[in-house]
Amino acid sequence: MMIRARVLLSLLAMLPAMFLVNCQGYKCGGFGALPCSSTGTGTSGTGGGSSAAVFAYAVDTSAVTMDGYALNTKAGTFSAIPNYTAPPIPDSEPGVGMVIAQGQFVYAAFEAAGGSIYGWSVDSTTGALTALAPVDLTLLAPTGLAFNQYNLATNPAGTLLFVSDTELDEIFVFQISSPTSATPGALTLVPGSPVTTPIGFEPGNLATDGLGNYLYVTESLGADTHSGGTLLLAYTIGTGANLGVLTPVTGSPFTLPVAMWQVQGDPSGNFLIGTSGNNQDFTGLDDLHLYVFSIQPLTGTAPGAIAQVPNSPFITKYSPFNIAVQPTSTGGEFVYSFSINDSDTAYYPIEGFQLNITSGALTELTNSPFGSTTTPTGLGHWGQFDQSGAFLFVYSSSLVSGVTATQLGVWNVGSAGVLTLSTITPAALKTPGYWAVTDPQ
Repeated sequence: MMIRARVLLSLLAMLPAMFLVNCQGYKCGGFGALPCSSTGTGTSGTGGGSSAAVFAYAVDTSAVTMDGYALNTKAGTFSAIPNYTAPPIPDSEPGVGMVIAQGQFVYAAFEAAGGSIYGWSVDSTTGALTALAPVDLTLLAPTGLAFNQYNLATNPAGTLLFVSDTELDEIFVFQISSPTSATPGALTLVPGSPVTTPIGFEPGNLATDGLGNYLYVTESLGADTHSGGTLLLAYTIGTGANLGVLTPVTGSPFTLPVAMWQVQGDPSGNFLIGTSGNNQDFTGLDDLHLYVFSIQPLTGTAPGAIAQVPNSPFITKYSPFNIAVQPTSTGGEFVYSFSINDSDTAYYPIEGFQLNITSGALTELTNSPFGSTTTPTGLGHWGQFDQSGAFLFVYSSSLVSGVTATQLGVWNVGSAGVLTLSTITPAALKTPGYWAVTDPQ
């Protein structure tokens, strides 16, 4: 299958700096304290219970399992879930994507069986995972499921799962059943899916707008690069009886000002924030900018159409490798970027910006950049929020004395978007690979 080569090459293209960073001399620790989440800290169970504020799940290629971790703000720990039984995964690979839906379903895609989606439901008290019926895409995409960093995505409501197949130039859409249905978390292929993209367009990273009205698809330029193309596909996402049905937006695909690696929607649904992903080591140049595009609303003349906002692109100090957008609006719309230095020897500090939801302008936050390369705990190139938006988890991997060390650090997000590094020791992951976080529901 082509997917194995694409998975490994893509992961190496995405993560090589993490494997080459020499962290000898780096010290654990951090600034400030991490308070309890405003969303609650769960229930203290017995016999395998957890009082976690957030659960994290990560692919373990050595044990061929899905490992589980709990952030317990009361105890001040971020470590393996107590008495957790790690469910098996189909192959010893890092995966090709992983997402959380409705706060309680975990989905991960793997190469095994030609491209399968495995799912689990999360016990909100203990963090235990219960397997859902896997979905085998072999009959739908015989050459396998292609890989990009965000080739799996959900809508904000968690009722739809989108999968990009770069091999066959297709996009799959599945409906996700609710927790109260007869088959909680079950995946059902949407009528008309998979959707074939225009000739010559290889679908890459996926994102919806913040309201879940539209799906945006970057153009893949190959599995062994961290760069996209200059076109962006846009689809209207059907609702009601047509839930998940994709209809091309008028004018799609749109021509971008630069080749775009990643786009993310902001919670207001008004804008897309994008990065070219250019880095000196990966693409031969740095791009010290973030790009902001306005989205025409459903009442517009071309709903879902995009246009670059005035004064975009906005200058950054470091070259954004990836971005994370806070999923909630608590005093502002906040965007964070993650960078790797040009020599692949360290991570740059995280930069933070506030998005004006009227104009789309990005303004750097107070005290940004956050952290420093001399105190890198919690620094990395890949960040995700929990659903509450209270915690920003940052993934890093480095080579220490010939051994790859991978971890998740935790930052507390203040009401003004200011990041404070937790004094809680980061969770040590067993191997590099995909991961996702969720609040107990």
